[in-house]
Parts: sequence; structure tokens; C-alpha cells
Amino acid sequence: MPRTQPFTIATEGPTIDGRVLSRQQISDMAANYDPKVYTAVLNLEHLLSFAPDSLFSAYGKVEALSTKEANIMGEKRLQLLAVADVSEQAAKFQKEGKKAFASIEIMPNFTGKGISYLTGLALTDSPASVGTESMKFSAFNKGEKFAFPGEVAFALEAPPKSTEDAGESLFEKIKALLSKNDAGNRFADQFKAIETLADALSRTQADLAALTAQLKQHDSAIELRVKESAALTGKFTELEKALAAAPETGGGRPAATGGNGAAETDC
Repeated sequence: MPRTQPFTIATEGPTIDGRVLSRQQISDMAANYDPKVYTAVLNLEHLLSFAPDSLFSAYGKVEALSTKEANIMGEKRLQLLAVADVSEQAAKFQKEGKKAFASIEIMPNFTGKGISYLTGLALTDSPASVGTESMKFSAFNKGEKFAFPGEVAFALEAPPKSTEDAGESLFEKIKALLSKNDAGNRFADQFKAIETLADALSRTQADLAALTAQLKQHDSAIELRVKESAALTGKFTELEKALAAAPETGGGRPAATGGNGAAETDC
């Protein structure tokens, strides 16, 4: 997979949506990141699907983090840089200017150690942290996501084994999630409910697309059969007309007779 040069993924200080990324958080993430302990994978707009062939599957992984000092709007701030192995599709996005920036996903109290840890990196068009850079190439996760507040982390669940009870299963799941009274988990449960609906919608759209393609194939086949039938009907009609116009041949012409009334050979 293409490997990036170090590029800036976050900057110390206020974000554009009113939060603050501290210098200590930047330092913690760079000092403690270890892919052998936990690897931060790249995703699309903080959405990560269970399906490997989904648009929202993983787009690579973060290999290393580092820091540097930078002058941002007249202030000296610490920045977080990443080196990542990315998929060909992610590299293509960068070349086309799509999803060109990164939005970090942080776990503030990683494994109860009281340190901040980078747990994910989203490809986005709208990073909240200032000073972020697009990638440069050499050859549902708890915690804050430093992108716009409207971005929600989805980790899509596997679809039901049978489509017969899909509607009932979906209804019961949403009902159970939204009926919880635990205030501490209310927003997380609402996110899971949205996630479940998004998964169901995605599968429905895929089924509808497949059905539409099949119907188009059937329509094409029917149209071809109609044309073939019309051609045969035309040929049959022409044959009928030709047979109707043909003279009757009932046994040849009568024998010619000579002047003396004797029969002569019909040549």
C-alpha cells in the first residue's frame, strides 16, 4: 500500500467548532502510540462498516506519530503528525482532491491509564482542527472526534441471518435502544439506533439496485423477443400474400391438336 510522508493531522488549541485540543493530548498521542498495542485505522468521515467491500471499510492504518512546533496565527503551537499506510483508493482520493484532510479520533483515558491515545483517523473534507495537511506520499470508537459535531461514529452491525424477520428485528432493536433510561449512555444508544437504521437502509438500497438491474435485463430480453416475434409475423404475412397471388396449377395445359383433329405431341 502507498506510504505517506509525515503530515499534520491535528494542532494544539481551539478547534473551529469551539473545543480545545490540549498540548498534553498531542504529546500523549505521539509518545504513547504503538500499533502493536492498538492500531488506528483510516476510515471515511468517521464511518466504519463491518463489510470489507463497503464504501465505509478501512482505508489503511496509522504506522507512527510525531510532533512539531508550528506558528499558527502568530502563536507557537504543537502539531501532531502521522505516517500512514493507505489503500490505493485513499491515495486516489488525495490525487482527486477528495477527502483530502484528516480528522483524529481520540480516547482521552486509554485503558484507564489517564493518557490520550489516537484510536482512529478519518478522511474528511471538513477537519475541525486547524493547520491540518493533505497526505504526501513517498514513492465506533469512544472518545472525541475532532471533526464537525454532525459527524457520528458508526460501526455497522452484521445484517440479520434471515430476511423474514428483518423488519421485526430492526424494530425491536431500535425500540430497545431508544427506551433505555440511562442518561449516561443515552446519546451512545441514540447513535447506535441511527447506526442500525443506516445499516438497514444501506442493505435495502443494495437489494433495490440489484433488483433494478435484474428488471432491466428482463426488459431487454422481452423487448428482443417482441422484435423477433414481429419479424416472424411479417415474414408469415408476406408468405401468405405470395401464396394467394400464385396461379393455380391443376394438371398442365390441354394437348394441342393438328388441323386434321389428331392429337399431336405437346412440345
